Amino acid sequence: MSRVNASLVHKRIRRLIWLVLTVFVLWSCAPQNAAGSLYYSMVMQAHAAVDSPPVILQNGTAGTSMIYTNSTSAKVNVTATVENYDYVLKVVNQAADNWTVNLKVYDNSSIGRLSSLNISLHDGTSSNQISVSGGSIVKSEGEPYNLPGGAGSTVYISISNLQASTSGTSYLYIYLKILVPGTSTYMLYIITFEIT
Repeated sequence: MSRVNASLVHKRIRRLIWLVLTVFVLWSCAPQNAAGSLYYSMVMQAHAAVDSPPVILQNGTAGTSMIYTNSTSAKVNVTATVENYDYVLKVVNQAADNWTVNLKVYDNSSIGRLSSLNISLHDGTSSNQISVSGGSIVKSEGEPYNLPGGAGSTVYISISNLQASTSGTSYLYIYLKILVPGTSTYMLYIITFEIT
């Protein structure tokens, strides 16, 4: 074998060795994939009972309301041609625990047409919670109001002094905040007021 051929053979062998080493290094550094399946076995024993909510919303006697899943959210429709709505929703305590409740606006739409509006909680005494005047929200959150313990204890949500300057539809998106007294634990229920 000539020297030139021997040199070419050695070059090819070196290249082949470098190629094999490069492939080996790349293969060993590449992330490893594994194939398999996830198996989840349900235990045939209940771990927790599902209870109904301790406080629920119910339809009122004025306006039109729709109560949603688990009675923990609602939509209320009223018209600005009627100034006062005795009560549009009931807030009913189903538990022995005492609660405090209040209303808080978290969003609104097209309220510039509303000349005035008051939303209150009452059950013998009254607490003005939300106020709109001249198309602006002047009170966006009410003070805590007692909802005594005992099944069937009720607080009512009323609308008064409702007036609009123009036709259209306004929305107030409100939280009903239900607080365990003396703690920071609370639930938020969503109530949408649609005012035509």
